[in-house]
Amino acid sequence: MMTLMNMVRGTENDLPANEMIKYWNHELGSMKFVRASSNFIYTFQSNNKHYYLRFTNEEDNTAENIQAELDFMMYLLDQGYDTVSPVRSKQGNWIETLLTENGRYHGVVFEQAAGDYVPLEEMSELQFQHWGQTLARLHHLSETYAPSTPSRKSWVDSLQFILSVLKRHPEEFKALKEYERIEAWLSKLSFGVGHTGLIHFDFETDNIFYMKEKSRFNAIDFDDSMYHWFAMDISSALRDLSKQNDEESKRNIDFFVSGYRSVKHLDDEYVKLLPEFQKFSDLYGFARLLRSLEAFDVSTSPEWALQLKSKLEAVCDRIRDGFHPHVELKTIHETNWYACTQLEVSNEQKTVFPVPVVYWLAESAYCGMTPLALYADEELIGFSVYSVDPEDGSYWVMAFMIDQKYQNRGFGRTGMDALIRYIKAEHHCDKIVIGHRIENERASNLYESLGFVEVSRDEVEVVRELVV
Repeated sequence: MMTLMNMVRGTENDLPANEMIKYWNHELGSMKFVRASSNFIYTFQSNNKHYYLRFTNEEDNTAENIQAELDFMMYLLDQGYDTVSPVRSKQGNWIETLLTENGRYHGVVFEQAAGDYVPLEEMSELQFQHWGQTLARLHHLSETYAPSTPSRKSWVDSLQFILSVLKRHPEEFKALKEYERIEAWLSKLSFGVGHTGLIHFDFETDNIFYMKEKSRFNAIDFDDSMYHWFAMDISSALRDLSKQNDEESKRNIDFFVSGYRSVKHLDDEYVKLLPEFQKFSDLYGFARLLRSLEAFDVSTSPEWALQLKSKLEAVCDRIRDGFHPHVELKTIHETNWYACTQLEVSNEQKTVFPVPVVYWLAESAYCGMTPLALYADEELIGFSVYSVDPEDGSYWVMAFMIDQKYQNRGFGRTGMDALIRYIKAEHHCDKIVIGHRIENERASNLYESLGFVEVSRDEVEVVRELVV
C-alpha cells in the first residue's frame, strides 16, 4: 500500500502517468486510469493490443525490488509457467524512471493477461482444484530459482518493517504484543527445503485468470513476493474462504488443498497452521495501512482521499480488534487458587456452565484431573480442566471458561487454541474430546471453527472430537 499522500500526488491530473507512458509505444488518447493501491495502474493500447502501465513512487518501492520481481517472472515464463510478460520501453529498458517535483517514479509495462477473471462465488469445484495446482506449480518452480540480482525480501525483512512502523505508533501496544508473539512463533518454525521459498503472497482471485483450454490459471502481480513458508501463500489465497466459515467454503478449501497436493507435497501440520499464517498477514497489512496514513494532510486533500482515509482507518480498526494478548496457561498453586475461584461466567451463561470453579478444583485434587489458569499479559482471565480417558488414551477438556469481564475480546478462541497446543505438547496425544450443552451455540460455533467434529449427542450434550 502506497502512502495516501503519494496517491493524491500521483493521481492529480494524471501528470506522472502522462509523462511515464511516453517511454513506451502507445496510441494517443488510449490511456485510462484503472486503480491506485500499492501501485498506480493504467491501461493503454498499442497496435490494437491492450497493455498495462504500472508505476510507483520511490518512497513506496525501489527499482531494485521491481527488477527482482521481473527477473522472477521471466524465470517463470522460461519454465512454461503462465504469467504476464513485461514489455521493454522504446530505449530497450524493462524499467523507466521519471523524475518529478514529488520524487522519482519507477514504471514498468506488462502485456494483458490471458484468461478470464472468475469471482470466488462462481468458481467450480474443478477450478478450485486448478487454483491449488497452479499455486503448487509456482512453489515447485520457486524451490529451484536462483536469482542473479539482489533477492526479494523475506519474512524477516517484513517483521523488521512491521516493528519500524509500530515504533512510530507506541499507542498500538496490542499490535506490538501481536508482533512479539508472531516473531517468536516464526523464529521457532523450521525454515527448510520443501516448505519455504519465494512466494506470491497475494494469490487471490483478483490476481489470477482462468484459461479453460489449459485447465489452469494465469497469475499476475508479483510485487509483494517474499521468501516465506509456502503455507503463507496458501493461507493468503484462501483468506476470503476461511473467513466465511460455512460448509460450502470448507469443501472448496478441501478442493483447493487436494489440487495443491496433486502437484506438491503438503504436510497436515502446515494445513493446521494456516490460521496462524493469516495472523502474520493481518499484522503485516495493518502496518502497511498505518504507514499509508502517516503524514496525510487533510487540509489540502480532495474529498475522495478523505473518504478513502476513513475506509482505511475502519480496516485498521477491524484488524486491531483481532489482536489479542498472548494467552498463557499456568499451573494452579497456593498463590493463585483463590483468585481462580473468583472467576465467573455471565449470568446468562450459568445455565450452560453451572458448576463453579471451586468445584472443579476440588474434583481435580481427588480425581486425577489437571486444572490450568489462563493468563493474558499476567492477568488472570479464565480457567480450564482436562483429563485422560484410560480406556482409549484420548484427552477430555472437562471445563473451559473465560471470566465475564474478559468476554467478547477473542480470548475464548485464543485460550482454547493455547489449551489444544498445551495438551498436544505435554502428552503427544492424537485426539482431544470436548462436550458442551446443546443450547450453548457460542461454544458450538467456537469448537467447530477450531476443527472439533461432532461425534455424538443426546438430549443434553454434544460431544466433539479434534484429531491432533
